[in-house]
Amino acid sequence: TSLPLHPSLAAALTAHGSDVEVSSKLQHHTGTGRKTIIAALSIHPSLPRVAYLAEDTAPDVSARNKSKPGSTSLQPTVKNSRLVIQKFNCNVENIDSLAPSQGNVIATLKMTDLPQHINRFRQHKSKTSKISNQPFTLATLGSLKNITFLDRDALFWQTRRKYGIQSNLEASNASDRVLDVNANKCYKEMMGQGLCLGLQFTSVLVILQIDDTQSDPFVILSCLEGQRALTNNGKDYVTQHVPSSAAVPITNSIIVYGCSDGAMRFHSLVPSMIYSSKSDTLSFSESSSSPPIDESEVKSAKNSRQATIKSVRGPNGRNDPVVKIVNVDPAYNENYNNEQDTVPAHIGGSAATVSNAKALVLSSRLLTIGASGVAFLWQVDISIDRASGTLRDLNVLPPLARLDGLGSLTVSPRKSPSPTSRSTRVGGFWGGITTKEPIVAPYSNVTPVVFYDPHRDQVIWTLPYSAPASAIVHQRDFKLSSLAPNSPAAKKEAEDQAFVDKWAMYNGGFVKMWSMPLVDALVKATPGASSHRPPPIIPPYATMKLPLSLMCASKPLSMVPGLACAPLPASSLSCLCLSKDATELIVVSAPLTSVAAASDEQRVPQSPKAAAGKPPKTIFIESQTCHKIHLPRSSEASMTVPASLSASHLAPDSVAVATDNGVAMVKLVNGNCWDDAIDLSLMGKGDVTKEPSSSAVPAGPIHTVISGGPVGGVGNNRPGVLFVENHSVLASRLGSSRSSSENRQPTVEKVDLTDAMVLYQLEKASYTTTRETRTSKLIVSPLPLTSPPRLIPSPSGRYLCLLWEGNQTYDILHAGSLLVRETGDIRGQGVSPSCDSGDNVLSFAWIGDDDQFAVLRQVEIDYGQDGEVVTDPDTTDKKSRPRVELFKLAEVEVGAPELAGGAGVAAATTVSVGSLTVRGGDRVVPQVLFGGPALCIGCSITSANSLPDTDEGMAYFYSRKSGAIMENDERASNYMTVGTSIPYPDLLAWDDDGLLCAVAYGSRVAIYLSDPPKFTLLGSVNVVGGSRLGEAEQPIISLKFIHGVLYCSGPSSVHVVFLGNLAEEDTICELDTYTIASSRSVPLQGTDSPDDFTPTPVIASLSHPHILIYHSGGLLVSTDVGLRLLPLSHPLIRIGTLLAANLTEKARKWIFDTPKAYHDFLAHFLIRRGRADLAIRDLNGLSLETYIDLCIRYERTSELENLINTHGGQVVKEISSWGREEGGYSAISAIGLYMLGKDKIDCVTRLVGQLMSCGTDEGLVDAIKLASLIGALDQSGGGALLQNVIDVVHQKHPDNQVPLVSIVK
Repeated sequence: TSLPLHPSLAAALTAHGSDVEVSSKLQHHTGTGRKTIIAALSIHPSLPRVAYLAEDTAPDVSARNKSKPGSTSLQPTVKNSRLVIQKFNCNVENIDSLAPSQGNVIATLKMTDLPQHINRFRQHKSKTSKISNQPFTLATLGSLKNITFLDRDALFWQTRRKYGIQSNLEASNASDRVLDVNANKCYKEMMGQGLCLGLQFTSVLVILQIDDTQSDPFVILSCLEGQRALTNNGKDYVTQHVPSSAAVPITNSIIVYGCSDGAMRFHSLVPSMIYSSKSDTLSFSESSSSPPIDESEVKSAKNSRQATIKSVRGPNGRNDPVVKIVNVDPAYNENYNNEQDTVPAHIGGSAATVSNAKALVLSSRLLTIGASGVAFLWQVDISIDRASGTLRDLNVLPPLARLDGLGSLTVSPRKSPSPTSRSTRVGGFWGGITTKEPIVAPYSNVTPVVFYDPHRDQVIWTLPYSAPASAIVHQRDFKLSSLAPNSPAAKKEAEDQAFVDKWAMYNGGFVKMWSMPLVDALVKATPGASSHRPPPIIPPYATMKLPLSLMCASKPLSMVPGLACAPLPASSLSCLCLSKDATELIVVSAPLTSVAAASDEQRVPQSPKAAAGKPPKTIFIESQTCHKIHLPRSSEASMTVPASLSASHLAPDSVAVATDNGVAMVKLVNGNCWDDAIDLSLMGKGDVTKEPSSSAVPAGPIHTVISGGPVGGVGNNRPGVLFVENHSVLASRLGSSRSSSENRQPTVEKVDLTDAMVLYQLEKASYTTTRETRTSKLIVSPLPLTSPPRLIPSPSGRYLCLLWEGNQTYDILHAGSLLVRETGDIRGQGVSPSCDSGDNVLSFAWIGDDDQFAVLRQVEIDYGQDGEVVTDPDTTDKKSRPRVELFKLAEVEVGAPELAGGAGVAAATTVSVGSLTVRGGDRVVPQVLFGGPALCIGCSITSANSLPDTDEGMAYFYSRKSGAIMENDERASNYMTVGTSIPYPDLLAWDDDGLLCAVAYGSRVAIYLSDPPKFTLLGSVNVVGGSRLGEAEQPIISLKFIHGVLYCSGPSSVHVVFLGNLAEEDTICELDTYTIASSRSVPLQGTDSPDDFTPTPVIASLSHPHILIYHSGGLLVSTDVGLRLLPLSHPLIRIGTLLAANLTEKARKWIFDTPKAYHDFLAHFLIRRGRADLAIRDLNGLSLETYIDLCIRYERTSELENLINTHGGQVVKEISSWGREEGGYSAISAIGLYMLGKDKIDCVTRLVGQLMSCGTDEGLVDAIKLASLIGALDQSGGGALLQNVIDVVHQKHPDNQVPLVSIVK
């Protein structure tokens, strides 16, 4: 195949595709001339695992002898080739070596054993399958291009990540082994059972399962190869439908892969009755004339073996092989604002594909990239039977959109010419080529570097170095009107083109980004595609220019674009690259403008969305270097050897790097800051550098919510969100469009911040538009790209602190003045929101409700020779030491005379009230501040080597003296320690009333009750486990009380803690914790026992979630990549939150709707909340044992009496045998004794009558005992009752064989 290509791009594409095999492999010496080549490096999407091909090579002496005379070069020969799967610990070290000889190897596979297993698998295929009869060898398989993880965890993140659930079955049938299809059958060919991998060779796809417990170390699940067919002359065979891309899973038994004939094929690994393998290929070509396919005939054919169930070809036809397929499903539910949207009607049907009571429809989006550089967006609908889990149908819609990766240079291949014209058209399938040596398609020999970011829903496409400007110009993607020659507009366009050409020169490549929400909006605004209507072509949203100093300028596998690293703002485009000498790992990034400046004073919103169906202008911007990490090298000579990278966009903190000493795992981020600590102890001897830094706990979220209070909300007092983006403070309104459908599956949803408005500019020159054309804008950002600040609102709601952790600076803004522009109030326009700022700040905290705050500042203190603080600069030794400084904010009145004259003043002034003296002397060094009713200062204890040690540190509470509070004296000298000291905490949070205090220590949280002078520990619980298999427990990064309920979050999980009864001091406070959302694909709770009422967590990929507020029936959290709404729809969580907020009547509605099978579980939950009254009164499905136990334990005598009076006979029969095997009082005797103690003689008398009616010996024994006790209280009535019981005994045993004396005793 060949493609007519612009000559100016030929050199760039040749460099992009040259030496592909070398660029994907890295050699390192192992001694005596032997080398090891690392190839096909791949990292697991969620688990700490990597897979790669390790090839040991040695010089071939015979090859040297056969070479030309005088040649001394040695040809490498592969001696040992093995597939290695290893695990790594991404919490311990910054760089962890993964040499193949290490003990962390999970499995190894000798590549020499693979061909014979594949050949054995091919023998069992159907005779109708036209495959090659020649057995495979390791040489005929070709080189290993790609490794895909297909285990259970990987399948979930590739097929179900936007749904957040494992199973499509009902809860009673759910199993922790269910993914989606064939749930009631266990096919050995299904993926996800054990360690499963997909291998892409040159023209063969292999799916295998590794199992060391069996005789064979691995089993071949599927082998996909081309089919043999006769040529036109009927004499020669040719291979058709050759796999040209890696396999992408659709379910646990269906994969999709690209083929050389321009089609993508869906292959089922298990028996299927959907389509026959003889079905024709659905074609969406622009001028397709093939007759429509009758799917009813296709479905009637049954197939009992592996088969291709559907084949779909794109509009480019047969001459554009599909070289890559990317799943572009986001890691959240994208239907937050359009819950009622249905799936469009598919080909061959008129009804929309929607879920119903019998079938569950799962939709997936796929992006297919052809060798021509053209990508098509598809939607695949999978219908699954809810009852059995079997696959019912699979529909592929016409392509929704087209993305041209090569810009204006993209040329779509034409259809095959007619036979009569074949001799006149040089190049065969590619008509119009006039050269004798046709240029091959750009991506025929190299895989496109195209990635998808599921957090931000973005497609990222990279171009090689020295790409011409026409490769980034998408002018034909815009519907532009033609310009008159020599008109001013035409002259300006020529000047714009010259400017863009100059800007694009000397580039190290480009990174293009398509925003998929923008693509969806443009698709909805245009007519749908069909077999006669091509899909719309969507231009990229932004293009970033890379510098020439990166290795990615010449080696495509040395870069991973689009990683959502925590230190980078969500509105940025990043790229992880290697330096040219492969000694440094470099992060480059560029800010993306979500707002554009109309002038210096006026700002207008411009969200990345389509206006009237027209795409926004493409942003051109240059990249900035944000972070560097030096990589280990064992020899200087090997520094120039090219390396490859692999990273998961779901877990971007860990990056796999192929080095000359094996595979190195690099952890880029420590908390929310870049990390440059390196431990090379495993890479070689004597290479130990500084110890890795401890994990940093973020100070707060990057979003904050304004709702009510003294400043109100945003726009008619609606809840609003404030956030900082690229040196601008913005506000956006929160909608309430969440669906309340009962059948709707709870999922994690993205909350879009639409129509954001700039409220304040922290820096004036954040962006400059240097040139604006009809299709693009060239943006220059003179300011360095910084991490977003942590937003800490004051308890009063009047102020907002912006804490920049990386720069150790802070800014305090007045909330009311910020909202002046959004509300349109002309009053206070002259008031500047900025109130205070500072640097060298290690920590910040608000104190109380009076707008006081404390900062921990690094200052230099003068010490004398004896260590005392002195004032003489000539005899001092300056040392840096943290100091706690206190400040007070004084607000400016809006009606002040200064504002009447139009003067601009600050909204508040800052007054220093002094420095606080920390308890403990010089050995106690303050490290962190925690705000609340009392200021908490975490201090480290200085050891003998003068290094602070936080492991042995303490935290002290400080508050003003009672006399100073009465006199309103706010000086720092009036602060003193109060209460008790606690161990050094990681986090600390108070409730709104200042009574409950939660303290986090690693993954454990302790809750205290503050009742001065007492500070009582209520309880502690471990809430956060390891986020991924093999990792250590994750620390708590966020704590917040919301209406009496404590919410905690780890780096990738969110949890809720319900407190017990706080009204009674003598009772133990019961704590119940549940996981709301977690990154584990195997939930911690609620799956192994289907009868358990414990909530099953939603499985979601969350990046450092911080708790905000309740919103639209869910929990709103702030993450590094935007706002997420977590479901709180489980009845147990709903009831707990409503009871904690004293909304008892609303909680009772949920209690009434709870299935009776779970009433016992719910009763114990209510009892631990101190609401036994609700359990006894409202739960009518309680077991008899639970109901009686609750009545006696909580002295509900009237309820128990009513039970005996109305259902005495049934009760006696049910509980007659309870407690007798233990040798003590029976249950009936215990009930009778309790009721007699409550002076309920008549009730016990009726109970004795029920026992006599029962007639059992055990019942008569209990009747005699109770009658005797009644006689002690009522001699006349008890004596007669006892005589009646004895008469019944004599009637049943006339021979007097019952030992009455023993019974009475």
